[in-house]
Amino acid sequence: MRETNDCHDAPKDHWVFGLEEIPAFHEGGDGGMHRVAPAFHSTVIRAPEGTPDQLRWAAEEIVAQCGPEFMPAAVLLQWLQVEAGDEVSLGVESCLLERVADDRIRLRAHYGQWDELVVPLADVRRMLIDMMRYLTTEARHPLPAWRIRLLGERDRTQRRTAE
Repeated sequence: MRETNDCHDAPKDHWVFGLEEIPAFHEGGDGGMHRVAPAFHSTVIRAPEGTPDQLRWAAEEIVAQCGPEFMPAAVLLQWLQVEAGDEVSLGVESCLLERVADDRIRLRAHYGQWDELVVPLADVRRMLIDMMRYLTTEARHPLPAWRIRLLGERDRTQRRTAE
């Protein structure tokens, strides 16, 4: 995944969330096209090195479900219930994170978007901590340039294939 600018201070063992920019233009009085304030589309995610694609895809689904315009509290509460053993799974619209052992989580896509995978509970916890930090703090404020990427840099047809 390429960002617009390199970031040297972002931790490599944490998840980093940013925004995908849709450049906006409008026709001026002189007949020429002029760039105006951009809009933002979906969240861009950089996972720690070695993170399975399925966990990154699950992160995309979760952040899309409880993005900055919604309260993430329901997802966080559901995850805390999974951690406490009171619930078996955390589900969003198109995927399910299901506890299968004391320290393992199965990632399952509802519509067959990816193959199931079992990952350590700690990996999902780290992802959710970083995601909630993003949703509750940074997503409400302007992001540094390295956290914003132009829409044209990502091929939308390749969303669910390994990079």
